[in-house]
Amino acid sequence: MALTIAAPLLTAGALSLIGVVCADADKFRWPGPTLLLRAQAVRVAACWTASSVTSWCGDVLIVAAAYLLMEGRLTPARLPWWLRRPMEAGGPVALVSAWRLPSLPAGHLGAELVTGVVVLGGVAGYLVWARRHRWGAELSAPLRFPLRDGTWLIAQGGGPGLNHHTPHPEQRGAIDVIGVGARGARLRSGASPDAYLIYGAKLYAPCDGDVVSAADDYADQVPGSIRYAPYGNHVFIDTGSELVKLAHLRPGTVTVATGDRVRAGQLLGEVGNSGDTTEPHLHLHAERDGLGLDLRFTGITGTLHRGRTLRT
Repeated sequence: MALTIAAPLLTAGALSLIGVVCADADKFRWPGPTLLLRAQAVRVAACWTASSVTSWCGDVLIVAAAYLLMEGRLTPARLPWWLRRPMEAGGPVALVSAWRLPSLPAGHLGAELVTGVVVLGGVAGYLVWARRHRWGAELSAPLRFPLRDGTWLIAQGGGPGLNHHTPHPEQRGAIDVIGVGARGARLRSGASPDAYLIYGAKLYAPCDGDVVSAADDYADQVPGSIRYAPYGNHVFIDTGSELVKLAHLRPGTVTVATGDRVRAGQLLGEVGNSGDTTEPHLHLHAERDGLGLDLRFTGITGTLHRGRTLRT
């Protein structure tokens, strides 16, 4: 019975464990947010009906794993409130059930506790591995972060399973960046591109180099739709050692042209919603000989993984 109840989230834990040992976690079908919410609701309810202390501990560990998976992989800022808020409330609701513990027997080492330990360990282990993943291909010098005066969330970045760019060799080290507000929201009211906090943000050159490609005539598209023009409006800069690509710029704002020489910190344009994008964001990656490089930015330490917030 216990394993039947645990099955929905055991699937999420098993996939997370697979992600730790597999070279390409993007090939696996990860649990979506709706499935994760349903599974968490089952486990939260189980906390209130647990028959022993060990069973309760196992249920709480699984609830914690679901929350960790949401925060670490699903990019909460991009989830609708009706998914995000119930997921966040699950932990406190489960913990309140601890008032029942004095009246419960201690119990024995059973399926619930083993499942909880395995699932939480799998999720945590996977996230540590994916966040710290490096390709071993370095930039010739750190870049300057191209956005200023704001709070920025890395929506895609890190290793397999955390970064949808990894199947593409030249983009494997890419990051997608969105803007967020005080409470982590990424957009104001409305559904147009300018409802998104990052839309129109000034974009500055992250390095010195020669512009080898620039485009400014792709129209922004309606958020949620995709037009096949992978980079849309963009600026590609050749540093002499690598090619740095910035994409999805706002039409009519690109200030440089192919053949121009740019200096780090020079205004390039504004963030838009052109190209292969479902919402306004900045795409940035560096490549050499067709292979993506590990990004580094001056003044920013640590890993550039999905879910990390940067303040500039």
